[in-house]
Amino acid sequence: MKIGICDDNIIYLNYLKDFVLNISSPKFDASIDALHPDQLFQLIKMQNCSYDIIITDIDMGNFNGIQFAKEINRINPSCIIIFVSSYLNFATEVYDVNHIYFVLKSELEFRLPKALEKAHALYQDNKKNILNFRYQNIDYMLSLPEITHIEALGRYLYIHDMTNTYKCIGSLKLIQAELPNSFIRCHNSFIVNLTHVRSMSRVSCVLSSGITIPVSQTYSKQLQASYITYVSKKL
Repeated sequence: MKIGICDDNIIYLNYLKDFVLNISSPKFDASIDALHPDQLFQLIKMQNCSYDIIITDIDMGNFNGIQFAKEINRINPSCIIIFVSSYLNFATEVYDVNHIYFVLKSELEFRLPKALEKAHALYQDNKKNILNFRYQNIDYMLSLPEITHIEALGRYLYIHDMTNTYKCIGSLKLIQAELPNSFIRCHNSFIVNLTHVRSMSRVSCVLSSGITIPVSQTYSKQLQASYITYVSKKL
């Protein structure tokens, strides 16, 4: 688990890093980075904010932690946000973004351990529903329920959701080992997410995105049996 801590006061930033380390090390394995706002801004600008948890101040001179959080929500929706601030008046503003806790710095020693416990529990739940991969030095974390299908072309995989396609290097065999049972091989070049299958025949299936995926003879019986089992569990 990766935790990023952001504050413009270097002394307080280092104190906060040590405090979080002391809280987390007996309970869960975490790497912790102390980030100046300039550093977090650059990561967000490159759309490469791969932290599982971000703990950030709000009023940081030229930077605003709430604006950071909005961008992090966009590029890394699974990242868990905890705000810390000296000012209670920010408490209402933080509800414009997805976060789990607002901690006053005056109550840090009491509130932050509770916030981290909640964040770790949510991280464990998220991990079951996230596909992580890396391509061209960018880390991606995709929500598994939103993935419609995965296509193999040569040594590349193309991971599709309802609106986007993501590219990485890999094989269907290896990536399927990381996926839940709702992802089924239907062809030498395709894996489909049964959640998104809307109709099926022996030679093809139609997904919720409207795309038709070929079904090969090799995988047809297995796909149909898996789909029947999947649907019966949903009824």
